[in-house]
Amino acid sequence: VAPEVLAGDPISFAELLTLPVKLRPRALLSTSMTLLAGLRERLESRFGCPVLDLYSMNEAGPIAVADARVGGHVLLQHRMYVEIVDDVGRAVPDGQRGEVTLTGGFNFCLPLLRYRTGDFASLRWVDGEPVLMGLEGRPPVRFRTMAGAWVNNIEMMHALQRLAIPQFALHQASDGGL
Repeated sequence: VAPEVLAGDPISFAELLTLPVKLRPRALLSTSMTLLAGLRERLESRFGCPVLDLYSMNEAGPIAVADARVGGHVLLQHRMYVEIVDDVGRAVPDGQRGEVTLTGGFNFCLPLLRYRTGDFASLRWVDGEPVLMGLEGRPPVRFRTMAGAWVNNIEMMHALQRLAIPQFALHQASDGGL
């Protein structure tokens, strides 16, 4: 298998760096959580291709992609209105930090109306384009196994998906129990 594009999150890509694979993709797409520059550089060096830090959500699809030339995340969807709001939902002036809030998008089956993401940034205009600056996403949720290894919350969801339950919450106690 010689995939042209690999998609994952920083945790899975960090694990990929430990494996003796000889992949040569054309690009890596990092999603779900913040990709730090050091890891991006290691991935680019190892795989010889660009690594795109994509800000996306299941609810909205791709929202923005990091662009070092402008120092932030450039918005991708022309049908998505992105605003930054304060803690009570009022729009803040350009350049002021607040919560990223979405309206519209390309998914006509899930119209978003001032959907508060839980992510924070400021919005600035760079060369006539809106850019999310200092984007800070929600922290990743991980669980520690009894052996001390970390498990991504997505893996937990996959393990529980066979159960016929409509909704669940999973909490880990300080002793490691779930």
